[in-house]
Amino acid sequence: MYNVGDVVIYSSHGLCSIEDICEQTFSDITKTYYVLQPLNDSKLTIRTPTDNAKKQLRNIIEKEEAIQILHSFTSPGVEWIEQNTHRMRFHVEIIKTGDRQKQANLLNTLLRKKFEYEANEKKFPNQEEKLLQSLQEIIFSEFSVALDKPSDEIYEYVLTQLN
Repeated sequence: MYNVGDVVIYSSHGLCSIEDICEQTFSDITKTYYVLQPLNDSKLTIRTPTDNAKKQLRNIIEKEEAIQILHSFTSPGVEWIEQNTHRMRFHVEIIKTGDRQKQANLLNTLLRKKFEYEANEKKFPNQEEKLLQSLQEIIFSEFSVALDKPSDEIYEYVLTQLN
């Protein structure tokens, strides 16, 4: 059980602050909900049942694990699937796992592919660009908190690892 004021990761929204824990009734069913405020979107408020939280919420990564994952950017990421629909399905499955290392491996691949496309003066696919931006936001903001460093500094470090 989390407490008001805790900062957690909520599915694809990334870092969220628990603003309140309250009971609400919908269709004559009363449940206890976490009221979440995404740190990167002050206009959005999310409510999720506390009994569903195990699937949706997780603690922020520990410093040691963050450092280990950052070092993994020196290795190749995940396989690049040429067929767009299969590639996107594969990427969605990685996101759904919630596994930070797998997500970082996907980010690694997307960054490398983007640089490869740019070097060949080609446009990086729009779907992959959106996924890349989303993963960067989620991973770098979480690592920023865990390592007490700005997201930009973490991004710059990752770029040095890719070269």
